[in-house]
Amino acid sequence: MAIPEYTDARKRALREVRAAQDAGKDPYLPVLADMLPGLTHMSQVSLGLVQIPLSQVVGTVTRGRTTAFSSSFYPLLDEHTEFATKWSDLYSSVIEEGINQPVRAYEYYNLFYILEGNKRISVSKMLDSPFIEAEVTRILPEPEDTPRYRIYQEFLSFYHDTSISTILFNHEGGFPRLYALTLKTPGVKWNENDIFDLRSAFYRFSQAYQESGMGETLPVSDAFLIYLQIFSYNHALDCTPSQFKVDIIKLRNEYVVAAANKSAAILSEPSEENPSFISSLLHRTYRKLQCAFLYNRSPELSGWTYWHELGRSSLEKAFGDHVEALRVDNVGADTAPQKMEELISSGYRVIFATSPVFMDACMLVSTAHPECKILNCSLLASYHNIRSYYLRIFEAKFILGAIAGILTENNQIGYIADYPIYGIPASVNAFALGAQMVNPRAKVVLDWSTIEGHNPETAMHERGISIISNRDISAPLMETRAYGLYSITNGRIQNLAMPVLNWSRVYQGIIRSILTGAWEEEGDQHPDRALNYYMGMSTGAIDVLCSDKIPPRIQLLASTLREDLKAGRLSPFTAPLVDQAGIVRIEKGALKLQQIIQMDYLLDNVEGRIPEIGELTGPAQRMASIQGLHASTGNRLADPALGVSGNSTSDPSLGLAGTPVREEPTSE
Repeated sequence: MAIPEYTDARKRALREVRAAQDAGKDPYLPVLADMLPGLTHMSQVSLGLVQIPLSQVVGTVTRGRTTAFSSSFYPLLDEHTEFATKWSDLYSSVIEEGINQPVRAYEYYNLFYILEGNKRISVSKMLDSPFIEAEVTRILPEPEDTPRYRIYQEFLSFYHDTSISTILFNHEGGFPRLYALTLKTPGVKWNENDIFDLRSAFYRFSQAYQESGMGETLPVSDAFLIYLQIFSYNHALDCTPSQFKVDIIKLRNEYVVAAANKSAAILSEPSEENPSFISSLLHRTYRKLQCAFLYNRSPELSGWTYWHELGRSSLEKAFGDHVEALRVDNVGADTAPQKMEELISSGYRVIFATSPVFMDACMLVSTAHPECKILNCSLLASYHNIRSYYLRIFEAKFILGAIAGILTENNQIGYIADYPIYGIPASVNAFALGAQMVNPRAKVVLDWSTIEGHNPETAMHERGISIISNRDISAPLMETRAYGLYSITNGRIQNLAMPVLNWSRVYQGIIRSILTGAWEEEGDQHPDRALNYYMGMSTGAIDVLCSDKIPPRIQLLASTLREDLKAGRLSPFTAPLVDQAGIVRIEKGALKLQQIIQMDYLLDNVEGRIPEIGELTGPAQRMASIQGLHASTGNRLADPALGVSGNSTSDPSLGLAGTPVREEPTSE
């Protein structure tokens, strides 16, 4: 006679079957042999006796008992059958003694199909057991060019090192990112203690995640990865389930954004509720808005920081006593969280972190202080709690390329880039297209200042290249003139033109949106998306300065291009565009914003390549690991699916060979 638990389990099964049938789905267990007709001839690997998660047990190997269970392994047969009696006896035995015999299962794409022991699975699921012992045989899938296959190959490598099968990702790059966050090297087996630590942390996190009520928001492994990115792996190792739960609730907005899987909202400039608010500000009482600027290096020694300092100093001039803008120099990535906490405790509620190296600190502190407005100067941060901001530098590079294409005497133009990060190919390609527009024979020779043991200026000299595009500006205390677009004659540098980065336009716009309340309205309009500001020539945030060494008619051309870019009449990236491999990237029309930002290729009139991360200097490797073209796709700093809200873009920057190694971008 069946026990009450069997009756309860059967009711669940019948409800599940009816729901599946109403939805037009198969209500029974999937059969692996039906899915893989050539199962017996496929490559197989014995994994031996392992604990498998019951949440990943999804079907049977053969058709034999498949209709005896619902798709969740609840029993379907009548209470008066022999099957019901055996199920009930097994249930009672498991309650008293546990399961003393492993099941036999096949694993295919990290899902398990039972060959022997269906009732043991059914009883275990009814008892909400998380795991069961199994003799497992892995079925290796045939190679195929699909995301599923590539993700599974990442999993196999991870399993080889850890024997952990409970962590699963449904996107490429998840496992490489997990290696990076746990400070492990792929291909190196973990010791028993490290495996236990990760299993334990993930299990405690999973418990807290389900109890937090967010289990339906995002798959637990994806949620765990975001948690590690923000709070760190070492923090997770020491967390109790209750501590995890507190942290998870703080991350609610981040999980909502990740689950929505929407591209970042790209705004051409911050919104303003009242364009004439400056005049009204003089007649209203405001509490002083305290802002702080974090610099990785001092403005005197860093051209990148110098531009930002000009923008910061403009705030107090523009807003008078209503805004305080504090500057904090030489802040390291490791000390940034503590410095930000000190600023917040002193009353600062707006923090501009002016380098991508501060991204981790921004995320950690913003999670603890949702009352503060924290912004990071980087490309495509896909987080909810912080906003990123950047400039469309590639527009200026297009104009500089046109100038260089006219001035070159041997059809070779040098371009010295710095970090191989997102946005750099857009600037290189825009420069090359500008040169090609006025000189179809022009070739842009690309080299890199951050390749270990390499001097690109020497390489340019050996090739007889005299027109070069380098970093945008030198720092005040650096004596080099090798910045912007310049020519070299008999070893002497003559500066020709340079981009002008008007960060004051960005900072004043953001502060204005905060003071008027438009900041909150922007967030309300995009509750499940990250917000990124990207401003270009149309807003006055980017311009080009020509020296009097440029002939007047070339200056006239540069002015015409500038006005056409401002008015939206001209896009550098119009068809046809062909890359170095001969692939046509666009046949008609113009590239969309997201295609420009995501460029990871070079056009056919560019000679050179994008270096591998291992070729770079140490600091350059750190920058590339944060925002680089070779960084894991699981890294949320580089949004893989960009969208448009407004009409701007972004572009990180390039630098100068022979200058001190920097942790911040160098503004091309």
